[in-house]
Amino acid sequence: MNNDSSLEASSPLTREWHGTHHEWSYRPQAFVWNGEWISGVNLVPFATEMRKWMQQSGQITVLVKQSRSEERAATNPYSYSGSAIALMLSQTINAYHEYATSESPSEDPVDAEATRIRLFNEVLLYSARFCEVVIKQLLYCTQIPQKRYVRAALGELLESPCPSCKRSGGTPHMVSWVGTLACPFHLCREFDHCAMDHMALVNSLRNSRAAHSESEDLNPRTVRESKDQLRRDANKVLEGVVHLLTHIEKLESRVIEDIEKKGTQINFLKKKGLPPEECNFNLAPNLPFKHPLLMV
Repeated sequence: MNNDSSLEASSPLTREWHGTHHEWSYRPQAFVWNGEWISGVNLVPFATEMRKWMQQSGQITVLVKQSRSEERAATNPYSYSGSAIALMLSQTINAYHEYATSESPSEDPVDAEATRIRLFNEVLLYSARFCEVVIKQLLYCTQIPQKRYVRAALGELLESPCPSCKRSGGTPHMVSWVGTLACPFHLCREFDHCAMDHMALVNSLRNSRAAHSESEDLNPRTVRESKDQLRRDANKVLEGVVHLLTHIEKLESRVIEDIEKKGTQINFLKKKGLPPEECNFNLAPNLPFKHPLLMV
């Protein structure tokens, strides 16, 4: 366990990611339904909202348990957990910043160190959990089986052994679910080379410090020195998170635009009299939705 407080020591080396990308299609749960009609997209652009909020230019959507029973409510479970985690991350960011910039000359140095470690670990944990939930919210809209990702931590979403190969007893190749999502929109290269380095930073720090029984050693010094270190370390992590969110934001916006367009076309076909039994379409991402009635 590395107890060095410097983030530089924990930062991952730049590397190539080799997880394969799989073909996928949208499933009906990509839409919000009002009876037989499509009324919206079944996901919330949390990465876009969080990136804007962290740059002091936006609000975070709040979804509460009671919202589930409302007409035309989202049914994506990761939208509700995403809302909760987004709020917890925003509260954690506010808490660390308020503590790191406050003056408390009478505070005990050991208490200051314990608070520094606690707040920094919360920044790490909620950053990683937030990245996980925004990726899973997108995956929920696809025909990729939920069992492939429902229990996956962030590192497994980046790159994990193929479950079919594991079952067959062979040496499994690696699968990237993030790359799989990004590939149809021609965004996989930037995820593979840039965004994944930032996700790996959050994940490696989370694994090494925040998610286990071990902890960074207490290093009492002046209260101001502890607070300054908290500010530097948390800022470095969150700068990487903001950069990562700029990549996920592109993917979110492309997926939402794609689903919206396909939903509009399906509603048009229904208005034209297309019976429900003929609506079992293969909705491939980022490809034109074709049907003879759309050509009329």
